[in-house]
Amino acid sequence: MEMEPAQGRPVTGTSLISTAPAGREWQFAVMAGAILSVIFVMVMQFAAGAPNVLALFPLIAVVLVLAGSFELCLAAIVISLYVDVHFLYFSSAVVLSAVLAVSFVLTRRDIAWRRFANPMTVPILVYGLCIVPSFLNAARPDKSLIALWNVAAFLIVLYTVIAGLGTRGEIRKIAALYLALTCANGLLVIVLSVLGEKRPFGVPGMMYVDYAGLGVCVTVAMSAVSRGRSRRLLMLPALVIAIALILTETRSIWIASGITLAVLAGYLIVHPDLTGLPRRWVITAAATAALGIAALGTIVVSLNPRIEERAAQLTGGGADQIDQAGLAINSLISRAFIWDTARNAFLAHPYVGIGVYAFPYSSQHYSTLPKLLFNLYVKGNSPHQTHFAVLSETGLVGMAGYLVFLVAAVRCAFQSVRRAPGMRGRRFGFVAAIGLTYCFVSMGFTDAWLWGQGIVLLGLVMGLMLVNRRIGAAECSPA
Repeated sequence: MEMEPAQGRPVTGTSLISTAPAGREWQFAVMAGAILSVIFVMVMQFAAGAPNVLALFPLIAVVLVLAGSFELCLAAIVISLYVDVHFLYFSSAVVLSAVLAVSFVLTRRDIAWRRFANPMTVPILVYGLCIVPSFLNAARPDKSLIALWNVAAFLIVLYTVIAGLGTRGEIRKIAALYLALTCANGLLVIVLSVLGEKRPFGVPGMMYVDYAGLGVCVTVAMSAVSRGRSRRLLMLPALVIAIALILTETRSIWIASGITLAVLAGYLIVHPDLTGLPRRWVITAAATAALGIAALGTIVVSLNPRIEERAAQLTGGGADQIDQAGLAINSLISRAFIWDTARNAFLAHPYVGIGVYAFPYSSQHYSTLPKLLFNLYVKGNSPHQTHFAVLSETGLVGMAGYLVFLVAAVRCAFQSVRRAPGMRGRRFGFVAAIGLTYCFVSMGFTDAWLWGQGIVLLGLVMGLMLVNRRIGAAECSPA
């Protein structure tokens, strides 16, 4: 019996492959195979078997597969956060954002433009306009312009997530993948520490500390608003990630995580209905959790004395932080060298800065340090703190735009919690708001959120928050 094709069903995503005529698919396969064969022969001829060139062919195959599935490509973006590889000065996640854009165009081209609408567009435009004047002082405007691909990656991830995802189930899958990777790398960090490695970070390198900080805050938030068995089970990955974070000996992220968890506890004390528990129980749970964190830290420190030494440096005297050769033995002191140079850059160009993303290649013009110290601690580095980076590179004008963006994002995140029509939407919104809060608190200690893997992760967190907000708005609107 011959089946009639279904009428009125939109063709999206990978369904394009299954609905195309068989003859056309066969022709495409033959043409693609012939073209790739010719390219392969030419590359083999000119590359003389160079392994890095030959590796491009399986990479091209992977890119083609990812381009055909938006969901798979978005998952690859999350996985790429854990691939510490750079291509032409850009991190793997930033490069892969271009494939995500292609995938979205190919598989989501029928999506209505209104799906892109969100309350963060205007603040983003304001911030973007505020950094344009910084090009007036850029020593190498071409480098600054190329570096803006980091911002493009943020926008691609943000807007494709907003428009491409439509259910909270999809949000849950992305969050679960991220937390699974963070927990798995946390186990690796614990193993490496037991084996004697100093300050282990695992596969993604130094960026793991922010992944872990975000992971701890998100899992604790998820546990707090869950019920029954789920609440207890979610504390297991939180515990693993927290232990790994302590073992990385990264003091600034300990502080950022602690501040975020304090915000989490304070919000739940004011709004205990999110937990389904009476306020007095929430207060008791928060106090118990604080004691538990202190106990966990004490236990881990007792097993690894190096952590205690790192923590003690937070209150150590300045005389103890310079060795006999005059070199810094404390990362706080080495960062102070960078911050002093950033301050000089800001004072030289207070209104529009020295150029967006220009500090790494312009810092020599503003340093008053001896050449040896400059080469060791400042040369080629970013300002290592978001607000110093914004002020030195884009001036007061750029800082004004950044504050507009920051305030709008935090306001939007917590509005999403209050305005969600149902408790499920409010709980999703709360977890997203805590995740975004961690990102902005962490900016007080690092500038990694302005480029590379960090800015892609920021776009992902903000995008998921806005997806939940749009779903809530749709639930409020009449059918």
